[in-house]
Amino acid sequence: MLALIEPFNLLEFEDRPHLGCAMLIAACRKQGMNTTLINGQTRFLKEMFVNNSRELWELIRDFKTKDLKYQKITAFKTIVHKKGFTQFQKEMADLYQDIIIDKNPRQYFNAQAIEKFSGLFRIFSTIYSYYLKELNYKELNIVNHYVKIILNTNFRYAGFSLDSFDLLSRAIRKQVKAQTGLTIIAGGSLTPFLNLQNLNRIFEEEYIDYLIVGAGEEALPALIEKLNNNKQPRNIPNVFYKENGKVRTSNLEVIKNLNLLPYPDFSQFPLDLYLTPKRILPLQTARGCSWRKCAFCQHHNINFGQYITLNEQRVVETIAHLQKNYNCQHFAFHDEELPPIRAKKISQAILDNQLKNIYINIYARLVSGYTDKLLRGMRKAGFTLIHWGLESGCQRILNLMHKGITIATASRILKASSKHKIANLCFIMFGFPGETKEEAEQTVKFLQNHTEAIDDVMVASFNLRTYSPIGKNPKKWGLNVKNDGSYTINDGMSLKEIESFYLRFIRNCKINSPEVNSGKLKYLLPGLNERMMHFLNSSHGLLSAKNALKHCKTHQLNSLYPIILGELKKSGRIKILLPINAGEPVYINRNFPLKKMALDEIEEKVFLLSDGRISISDIISNIPGDLIKKYRIRNLKKKCLEFFKDILAKNLGLVFTKSWN
Repeated sequence: MLALIEPFNLLEFEDRPHLGCAMLIAACRKQGMNTTLINGQTRFLKEMFVNNSRELWELIRDFKTKDLKYQKITAFKTIVHKKGFTQFQKEMADLYQDIIIDKNPRQYFNAQAIEKFSGLFRIFSTIYSYYLKELNYKELNIVNHYVKIILNTNFRYAGFSLDSFDLLSRAIRKQVKAQTGLTIIAGGSLTPFLNLQNLNRIFEEEYIDYLIVGAGEEALPALIEKLNNNKQPRNIPNVFYKENGKVRTSNLEVIKNLNLLPYPDFSQFPLDLYLTPKRILPLQTARGCSWRKCAFCQHHNINFGQYITLNEQRVVETIAHLQKNYNCQHFAFHDEELPPIRAKKISQAILDNQLKNIYINIYARLVSGYTDKLLRGMRKAGFTLIHWGLESGCQRILNLMHKGITIATASRILKASSKHKIANLCFIMFGFPGETKEEAEQTVKFLQNHTEAIDDVMVASFNLRTYSPIGKNPKKWGLNVKNDGSYTINDGMSLKEIESFYLRFIRNCKINSPEVNSGKLKYLLPGLNERMMHFLNSSHGLLSAKNALKHCKTHQLNSLYPIILGELKKSGRIKILLPINAGEPVYINRNFPLKKMALDEIEEKVFLLSDGRISISDIISNIPGDLIKKYRIRNLKKKCLEFFKDILAKNLGLVFTKSWN
C-alpha cells in the first residue's frame, strides 16, 4: 500500500534509525495498512562504498577541470585514478567492512579510519549533488536504483519523510512521477518551518501530491483511507494538497494524547548498519518544549507551540518493549528538553519497574530543579549523558536570550552531574546580538573553570531563525534584516568579529589547546558522532587512567575491559604499534604522533584482544600456551599486567567497567 522512504542525510552520519518513520510504520500497521520501509542513509552508504563504487569512479573520471576546481577535488581525482578502479573498489569495500560491519569498538577511537570514511562520504555526497544540481545529470545509477525499488513494491503510494529538501530525494521523486502515476506524499520534521504561502511552488518543485505538516501518525492513515476510497482528504487536519490548480489548506493540529500512539516499529530498519559500535534507539517522551522562550530557538514550533507529554508509565513500557524486541540497551530521548519534574518521575518509574541494563541520553536546561539528589537518582535509573543548553558564561547574555537560568545554578548542576558519573555536553553560542568580545571571553573563562565537570562542548555562532522570537521581531534585539535575509547587528561584535572569535575558539580547542584543553574538557573538535561516543563511554563506565591503574594494582581484573588504541603494522618480522594518545580527543589523533612501539607476540595478542569486549582476566586466559613456552614466561599474569600498566601510564588505552560485547 505505502512505500515509506527514510530521509537522505547527506551532511552527517546517522547513529540510529529514524524515529518519525518508525512511528508512521507503527501507526499505519495499527490501521491494517501495509507499509514497506526503503532505507535512506544506510542503503545510500552501501551504494556509495560497495554496490555503486564503479559509478562514482566514472563520475570522478569524467569531471572537467572547471568542475574539479569548483569543488576543490582536483587532487582527489588524481589520487583515485592513479590507483585504478580495481584498487579503488577494494579500498572502498574494505573501509565499509571495517567501519560499518565489523563493529570493533577500537575503530571508533581511530581518527584515521573514521575521518577517511567521513571525508569520502562528504566528497561522494558533493559529487552526486553537483551532478544533480549544477550539471542537471539525469542518469545516475543510484537514483535509478531507488526508483526501481519503489516501483517494485507495486504500491499505490510513496511517502517521503523529509528533514530537508535534499537533491537526491527530489531526483527520485521526479523520476517516480515521470515513470508512473504513483501518488507521492511528503511530510517530516521540515514541514512545521515551511512558509505555507509558498506551497504552490513547493508542490511543483518538489514533485509532491500531498503534504502532511506536523505530526503524521493520525493524518497519514486518514489520508490513505480517503485515497483508497477515491475521495479527496477534505477536512483532515494537517493535510495539504492541490485541487484544480489550487492548494487546499487545512487546520494545523497536534496529537492530544500521545499515550494512545503505538510503540515505534523498528523491525524494518537495519539496526546494525548505523555508524555506532552499539545499537541506539530513539524515543520521544514529550513533544514541544516546556519553556518555549529562548530568543534564538524555533524548535518549539515543531509541535506548533504546544507541550504534550507521555505519562511516565508509558515511557517505561516503551523502553521495556524496545529493549526486549530489539535487543537494545542504549536509548536517546528525542525530547526538546526534559524538565526536572519529569526526569524525577521517569527515573522513579524505571527504578520501580526494575528495568535493568538501560542507558539513556537526554537534552535538558540548567534549571534549579536538577538537584544533587535528583541527578544521583537519574544515574541510578540509567541516565548517563545530558546535553545541556548552557549557551553563554555571561549572565547578561543569558538574560538577553531569555534562557531562564543563572551562571551559579549552571555551575552547581554541572559539578553535581559529573560527580554522579553522568557525562555533560554543553551547547555554546558565540555572537548573540549585543554580545561583546569581553562577554564572549567570559564564556571561555567559564569553560576553563569547569573543565573537570564538562566532557564536551558543541560550539556554534548565532544563526537567525525565521520562527524564533528574534526572527519574528529582529529589531527588538538590534538586528537590521535586509530583503535577502542577511542582517547587521547594532550593538556588540560585528558579524566579521563573531566569525573571527568563533574560528579562533575552534582552532585553539584542538590538540594541546592553550586556551581550554585540560581536565575532562578535551574533546572540543566538531568531530564525527562524538556525542554518541561520549554517551557510550559513560554508559560503559569509562575510568580515568589513574583509577584504571589503581584497579590493576588491586587485581580487580575480571571487571576491567580495556581498549588499547592504535593500529598494528608489520615491519619485517616485527609488529609495530602505532599508538593513539587516549588523553587527546577521540577523533583528533590523525597522524599517530606518538613514538612507535615494537611488540613481541604475546603483547601483540594482548593488543588484539584488548578491544573492550573481554576482561583483562579473560585476555590473560586467552594467551596461547605455545607462545608462553616460546618466550619461556614463568609468570604470564605479571608480564601482561606490566604491559597494561605501561600502556595506561603512557595514556595509550581506555579501561571500562562494562563490556562492549
